[in-house]
Amino acid sequence: MKVNKIASEILRGEWFFHPESIQSYAPIAYNYMYGNNTQLRVDDARPQAVFTAYTSNGKLIRPDENGQLEIPKGSIAVIDCVGVLIKYGDWCTYGALEIVNALKFADDHPNIIGTVFNVDGPGGSVASVGPFIEFGKNKKKPVVALCDFAASAHLYAMLAVADYVMADNNVSAMIGSIGVVITWMDNTKYLEEKGYKVHNIYADESEDKGKAYTEAMKGNYDIVKKDLLNPAAVQFQEFVKFKRPELKVKHPGLLTGKTFGADESVEIKLIDRVGSMTEAKQMVQILSEIKRK
Repeated sequence: MKVNKIASEILRGEWFFHPESIQSYAPIAYNYMYGNNTQLRVDDARPQAVFTAYTSNGKLIRPDENGQLEIPKGSIAVIDCVGVLIKYGDWCTYGALEIVNALKFADDHPNIIGTVFNVDGPGGSVASVGPFIEFGKNKKKPVVALCDFAASAHLYAMLAVADYVMADNNVSAMIGSIGVVITWMDNTKYLEEKGYKVHNIYADESEDKGKAYTEAMKGNYDIVKKDLLNPAAVQFQEFVKFKRPELKVKHPGLLTGKTFGADESVEIKLIDRVGSMTEAKQMVQILSEIKRK
């Protein structure tokens, strides 16, 4: 049986995800897993590029007749992190590895002074966060994050790479959902109705293998929470506190999964300010000047 990389992430089931969004995305994931892709139209395919570049005066840099970008000195990159975040990309979406490769390209390019990281999404797989953390440790140039919806894994990734964080409006922007969830469907009854009987037989020496899953199938979630969810949630909380040292950690709901509007996010120091794409580019220029001094 062929299982591609996206299917593998879905099957793994551990997500930093905005809980209210799960019901919206679950049917899409189900249809993807079981081959019913009729809901995915041509215009659902991923955009042509995750990377764009602008001159110092804000002009979009377009490819020449050979498809090459001539990027002048002082340019600024804009890199999108939009939609559900997964580690590996496919025809319908860019994965974390591809987005981070774009961040690295901008960071290494001699004529690019910094990056605006454009974030809009409900979160994604636990596995998608690691590449952003590694990039954030090693980057050389400023990154300014500009977000609309930055929940869970998107917040994690954004804080991992950004030197400065802005919401692009105070109407629809939502930031937060610091937490972790694991979701799967129990299809045992369905299979039994179809005549299947599933048997999982473990060696006597393998009493802990699959124990968390087996107990969860019985309705006992204690092992899953203790061994998987709780450590990941605490690590997420500690990372946010480390990246936002002035964070008002005692604000109700902040570290326990609540999301906040832009103005409240500024007030509790989860982000720095509300601004526009133009202002984000200006902040990249300011931070680049500071870094050169």
